[in-house]
Amino acid sequence: YEKLFKWRGIPIAFVAYDGPEAVEKFRNSNPRPGIVIIDYRLPSMSGLDVMRDVLSIAPDTKVIFLSADDTIISKTIQAGAHIFLKKPAGNKAMTDAIHSLNNM
Repeated sequence: YEKLFKWRGIPIAFVAYDGPEAVEKFRNSNPRPGIVIIDYRLPSMSGLDVMRDVLSIAPDTKVIFLSADDTIISKTIQAGAHIFLKKPAGNKAMTDAIHSLNNM
């Protein structure tokens, strides 16, 4: 998605490769991103735990949650995700999700 976002002019605050790194980068971001994209299966920490930590730091953050496991849709929405995208999520689905959250 990095190439897609750069091509579409969608700014990227940071990229993280595991849960603790994502939470730390989010905590230290200034300004913090208004939208975060979180995958469910991450090394060393689940995406649900990352989302909970992010939302405890900044409750107004909008979350796009990605997973190939669509059995967790209701769990992610209840935990605070705004949009659930089933992997593999196409470029249009991702950019549409970002644009819809930017217009909220």
